[in-house]
Amino acid sequence: MNGEQTASHWARLEERGIYLGLRIMLGAYRLLGRGVFSVLLVPVMLYFFLAARTARHASQQFLARAYETPEGRAALGKKPGARASFKHFYAFGQSILDKIAAWTGDITLKDVTLENSELFDEAMAQGRGLLLIGSHLGNMEVCRALSRRHEGLRLNVLVHTRHSENFSRLMREASPDAAVSLIQTTEVGPDTAIRLQQAVERGEVVVIAGDRTPESGSGRLSLAPFMGHEAPFPQGPYILASLLKCPVLLLFCVKHDGRYRISFEPFADMLTLPRARRAEVLEDCAARFAAKLEWHAKRAPYQWFNFFDFWRQGVKLTPPQNGPEKRGN
Repeated sequence: MNGEQTASHWARLEERGIYLGLRIMLGAYRLLGRGVFSVLLVPVMLYFFLAARTARHASQQFLARAYETPEGRAALGKKPGARASFKHFYAFGQSILDKIAAWTGDITLKDVTLENSELFDEAMAQGRGLLLIGSHLGNMEVCRALSRRHEGLRLNVLVHTRHSENFSRLMREASPDAAVSLIQTTEVGPDTAIRLQQAVERGEVVVIAGDRTPESGSGRLSLAPFMGHEAPFPQGPYILASLLKCPVLLLFCVKHDGRYRISFEPFADMLTLPRARRAEVLEDCAARFAAKLEWHAKRAPYQWFNFFDFWRQGVKLTPPQNGPEKRGN
């Protein structure tokens, strides 16, 4: 993998400065409330908008591609420029506040709208555990409110970047009694898989993102259409699903008119990967997820929080005959 590819991978982008500022903003939120936080957020996000050239370019690229679709054009209103990109950055800042609010219990079930919640309830009633595949569209942290819906419910959330430990530590400080385990791992190895299998056997929920490729460079990827261009999607969530042998739902949590809407979509009652069709099934899973993600992203483009070149993600893919792989040059 060459230097340009290494630098462009999402996990290599600097996040520590954002979360150093986040600690200060958390104090402002606790002391002064959301209104003051929102005002202070303007200069903070303006600084990052001006300083983070890679993220700014990625924002403009995504908004431009969203605008090429009828749904994206309706959501954006007019052709996006610098003003729309800053609005995108500011929405990300507001999402950080919502992460804090979710973790401190300020966002509860009464603050969210649930769609297809019977899918989630049925899986919980069976005591089989559940795998939720989400994304960085909207705010997955709001799903913490689900722990209030089922007494004793525990969520195990996989995070795939070393920088996320800064955010994880801050959230543990904000809510030490949260019924959520943040599992930092660059890839799901045998130890992590066993830990998650045990969690599912206890009837717990595992949450993983389906829209970011692993930083380690060892994971398998599939190319799938997304916003009119092929993008790499990780196969890891579906390999994990086949190991956990539990129901799989897609999770989307997007904000509309000041309220989050948590929607569940069926994916598989139990995902299996037949040896003869393994590559085909994995590609199909990635394509199905990409299509659902695109459907939601076109309708809420400002809530797309992947501030990097999503269509490259730092790697060049060359699918071999026996299945899709990634290969750096």
